[in-house]
Amino acid sequence: MSNESLPKKVAVGRICFTVFMWILGLLTLYPFVSMVVIAFRPAGLAYRPLFYPAVPVLDNFATVVSHPNFLNWSRNTIVTVVVAIVFRLIVTLPAAFAFARLQFRGSKVLMMIFMLTLVIPSETTMVPRYLYYKSLGLFDSLFAIILPELSEVFYLMLLTQFFQAIPRDLNEAACIDGASQLRILCGIYVPLSGPAVATTVLFSFINIWNNFLDPYLFISSIDRQLLTPALKYFQERGGADVPVQLAGSAIAIIPIILLFIFTQRYFVEGITSSGVKG
Repeated sequence: MSNESLPKKVAVGRICFTVFMWILGLLTLYPFVSMVVIAFRPAGLAYRPLFYPAVPVLDNFATVVSHPNFLNWSRNTIVTVVVAIVFRLIVTLPAAFAFARLQFRGSKVLMMIFMLTLVIPSETTMVPRYLYYKSLGLFDSLFAIILPELSEVFYLMLLTQFFQAIPRDLNEAACIDGASQLRILCGIYVPLSGPAVATTVLFSFINIWNNFLDPYLFISSIDRQLLTPALKYFQERGGADVPVQLAGSAIAIIPIILLFIFTQRYFVEGITSSGVKG
């Protein structure tokens, strides 16, 4: 192979890769674009082709916002997300610090057991959880959604890897100065782990905000429902009111987009660091 043909092949490969990524990106954006377009259409034009000419209307968004329980759904969702994320950090940060810096017997075995839980589909625990919540009187309450979100193994592993990348010298120096482990965690590790904490908050927000199955199964009262599963209440005689439901989906996705815009720098840094270090 000549030296002159090698740059040409590299250039062709880059062009093909770029075209492939553009096609993949457009395919990824297609459902989102379809959602927005149909949300602005009258009900009779919902199933027309994507680029079918139609005058945009705001009636679907007005129907969602004017629903008597829309504020309840929004408040319930915000309360659930905020409380779950706060307590998840309170539980996960000390646990990750313990696995990363404290030496205790059986830590590797315990982490392995936690990791094995990742291969268990959450759907397999739906019936036991349903009976468990009924017996505890938590059925049809926000606690049935918040409690399972208090700890997640994925974020425990993420924060543990990030904590392990912090130099031990800082820990040892703080111990010499008489700092407690809690003070070391709050004063050194948490401030230095901004990207990992931001990634945890962003992923947790997206997963809890978009949670459909748990509220659908464990909350039966319409005024206690969360925003995403509450879209099921927009029905017509012939079935679902698709433009109205997609308008509600477009409204529900706005906080996620805004949060990602403000945290994307920390998000990329946190994912890169957790993938390289550890």
